[in-house]
Amino acid sequence: MSPRVALVTEVIAPYRVPVFNELDELLDGGLEVFFINESEGRRDWAVDRRQIRFSYQVLGGLEFSVPLRGDRQPVYLAPPLLPRLLRGGFDSVIVGGWNHLECYWALMWARLRGGRMVLWSETPLLGAMPRRPLRGVLKRAVVRASDAYVVPGPSAGRYLSELGASSQAIHVAPNAVDVEFWSKRPADAKPRDPERPLLLYSGRLVRSKGVDIALSAFARSRLAGSARLVVAGDGPERARLERSAPPGVEFRGSTDARTLRRLYHEATLLLFPSLYDPWGLVLNEAACADLAAVASDAAGATRDLVHDGENGLVVRAGEVESLRAALDRVADDPGLPLRLGASAGALRLTNSPAACARGLYEAIR
Repeated sequence: MSPRVALVTEVIAPYRVPVFNELDELLDGGLEVFFINESEGRRDWAVDRRQIRFSYQVLGGLEFSVPLRGDRQPVYLAPPLLPRLLRGGFDSVIVGGWNHLECYWALMWARLRGGRMVLWSETPLLGAMPRRPLRGVLKRAVVRASDAYVVPGPSAGRYLSELGASSQAIHVAPNAVDVEFWSKRPADAKPRDPERPLLLYSGRLVRSKGVDIALSAFARSRLAGSARLVVAGDGPERARLERSAPPGVEFRGSTDARTLRRLYHEATLLLFPSLYDPWGLVLNEAACADLAAVASDAAGATRDLVHDGENGLVVRAGEVESLRAALDRVADDPGLPLRLGASAGALRLTNSPAACARGLYEAIR
């Protein structure tokens, strides 16, 4: 008999739906997903509910945000989760993250019921462990109370190990997007032209994304004048960025998934200049389109997926000259992005919804 599993996560994210569908199949329909909230205020995701094949509940409640690393961190106040877990007859609970109350309701359930508690954490170790004594004590307590752990890759695994997690209890569920959707080349997508490069930034326009670094590097690079840079996304920094943008930069604003997919398949190179990002799913999406990235080293996805000169280019976060030098490499070798992109495309095989679901499944066995 397959175990009955509760999975607790923040919002209905479109990239998680294929993963949870796959996990539900592995569990023979034994998955129940608890979304803390319907959506997140800083996102404009469109979710097709018809694609959801697993059972789920939305807790609802209040949402607000607090400043964090040049962005806004959502905070949710939902009705207590514990009564629902106690009534559900679950064998295991998987909780995504420890920055919400639901993590601690799940720990209480595990103690009361003797069930298996699995912590799903994406926080990467990008250098030395941060010195945050109070937060560190709380995280270590959660790690000690958990039976198993799920991470998207080695960098997040190292973070948990530093907090006391046993390496034998850490399972890798590689972060994934809807590979089938993002890999399908639109019929109206224009062919890539290495002699007329199209650079693409996709993401929110907030300080933590480092878009101003990308604009400055582009303006100083030898690609300026011959290449175009399309900025697909919106946010509070848009007006300031538009005022400072050099010639050749086009701001598209928010784009729907189909338009963004076409841009991935037309672009020559993705720019990912984040000052900090726990992961960076745009790298996964781009790889499905055989699109390589110039990626900041301050992101989990860069550390785990991008190998400099093999399937992308890695630059130092926040350094204009590092990004400029990478763009100059492209100017000097126009065929480089296509070669890197051919290798980046292999990530669609290793980072698929099925692979992510298998990692989650192994953690609850």
